[in-house]
Amino acid sequence: MANKKQPYNWTRVKPGDIISFRYKSKSTGKTLVQSLLVLNPRIPVTLKDGTKTKHLIGIKLEESNRIELRFNKRQVDILNKTGDLESVNAEENIYRVKFKDRFVINEIKGVKPIVYDLISRSNEIQGRYRTYDYLQAKKSAVYLEPIRIFTKLKEEEKIDDKPKQPPKPKQPKEVSDED
Repeated sequence: MANKKQPYNWTRVKPGDIISFRYKSKSTGKTLVQSLLVLNPRIPVTLKDGTKTKHLIGIKLEESNRIELRFNKRQVDILNKTGDLESVNAEENIYRVKFKDRFVINEIKGVKPIVYDLISRSNEIQGRYRTYDYLQAKKSAVYLEPIRIFTKLKEEEKIDDKPKQPPKPKQPKEVSDED
């Protein structure tokens, strides 16, 4: 498992893709690598001043390789309520969420707002909703991002139905009165 990013194309980005790209923050001015689960790839938006633009909306997973959201069994179960977590490339750990048809408006506008409501019920996912200027994000290269899914318990951490019994105490040695 090499966990390499795969080059991708902005026109191919669809809802459910897990992508990464470089984006310059307006608040700090730093250019950082953003990794996100795409909900709305190119949603048209009219700003307050009347100009029309497009936004990229998603759930932030990582920023500059710092994991902000760990995918464990609970998160995978939540994502499976809205669609199926499917493997794009199993060797490279590249996945995507195939949203159910009833949740998708189209491939450009993305998913309906109820999807975020269903996904954000988990405390770990809550507050990870991010909006990016699509035209600014499009200036950088986009990649399919490998993710790690922590769904398996280690052998010593397996949970049994029965509680563990404490070990039996050692019996004292018998003293003989042969003297």
